[in-house]
Amino acid sequence: MTPKTDFLTGLRSHIHQHAAEVQSVFLELDDTQLTWRPRPGEWNILQCFDHLNLTHDYYAPKVADGLAQRRPALPAADSYAPSFWGRIYMHFSFNPKYSFPTVPAITPGADNLGRDVLHRYLAKQEGLLATLDAVASLDLRATTVPIEKFVRFNLGDCLKILVYHDQLHIGQAQRVLQTFQEKSA
Repeated sequence: MTPKTDFLTGLRSHIHQHAAEVQSVFLELDDTQLTWRPRPGEWNILQCFDHLNLTHDYYAPKVADGLAQRRPALPAADSYAPSFWGRIYMHFSFNPKYSFPTVPAITPGADNLGRDVLHRYLAKQEGLLATLDAVASLDLRATTVPIEKFVRFNLGDCLKILVYHDQLHIGQAQRVLQTFQEKSA
């Protein structure tokens, strides 16, 4: 178990790093760099961020439902530990050995995306920081969030999944940029 304050501080740190990278790296790129694909069928940088935006849109109402429960944390429960389903999901999702097809609801848009995708991502990071403030007094383990028909995560799982999922796809966008730079050199 991780003390809740440490858990939330770590998530905030990741969110600030993600936003800083978008502002200092990706917003500085031109349209050619943002829309270039390493190979046909692979995502470009904007599609990576569109996928993240769609993922945040998918989780936001679910997290809001969890927040509506408003289960205050008792001092003994003031920590985070993954739920059974959360642990399984994170094991497979964050392990590079496994790759899963993207479900249609969070599949990025076509090639006509613009840099507004990056600005929407930054706005979602601000919203996620506000959510972290809102959950500071809640029990992250006892507050459950229905994800699918028989799958429930705890609130801490959802927050961790969003932040670490962002990290995965920002890394993917970095690799696309690196490949573009290598092929352009």
